[in-house]
Amino acid sequence: MNVALVTGAASGLGAAVAARLQKDGYDVVGLDLDATEPWIEAGDVRVDADVARAVEVAASRGPLTALVLSAAVETRSSIVDCSDDEWQRIIDTNLKGPFLCMRHVVPRMVDAGGGSIVAMGSTLGAIVAPQYPAYCASKFGLTNLCKQVAIEHASDVVSLGPTDTGLFVRLTDMAPDPAAVRAGVASNLPMRRLGRASEVCDAVSFLLSDASAFTSGAVLPLDGGLAARRQ
Repeated sequence: MNVALVTGAASGLGAAVAARLQKDGYDVVGLDLDATEPWIEAGDVRVDADVARAVEVAASRGPLTALVLSAAVETRSSIVDCSDDEWQRIIDTNLKGPFLCMRHVVPRMVDAGGGSIVAMGSTLGAIVAPQYPAYCASKFGLTNLCKQVAIEHASDVVSLGPTDTGLFVRLTDMAPDPAAVRAGVASNLPMRRLGRASEVCDAVSFLLSDASAFTSGAVLPLDGGLAARRQ
């Protein structure tokens, strides 16, 4: 049985993707600060030793042929108000974490005879948004890091817009009226709705499958047309 390593697997889109890959027949190993399930290794994607340990566990269970980079954080603050700690936390989680994971996983995939890497990017890696300088910078960097890996090996990016699961929901939960904020954001998307976790899972499943064997370095937008309208 082939093995998939999923970061940020304890909640949100990471948990949804992990469940989908289990249905697809993968033996899934998760990496998350919160080890909520026996198959999730407790660890921080920002810490090289934690990443190395999780990759070792995954590779010991069979051919490690899939990596999904879903761990991410964000904060709402302007370029003037963003603190050093906020900046470093976001860059380290969203950009250094994927770098560490790929650095450790790629040799294992070579040993396994091949594999696929899918990173959860963001539409904000292609366009800008007020109050999110660190997040936008990290996701722009992630896209280009994956393109670099693609010319050396193989990787793809799913460029996400607002979805009904994950960071967007956690951020809007802090608003006085979360439902109203989500409805307002959805109404401003060309498709007039939020993305669904199931749609993200379908895209990841496709990119990890043989159906996308000749696809590499691609950025697949799942954003309801947001980037198309603003570019």
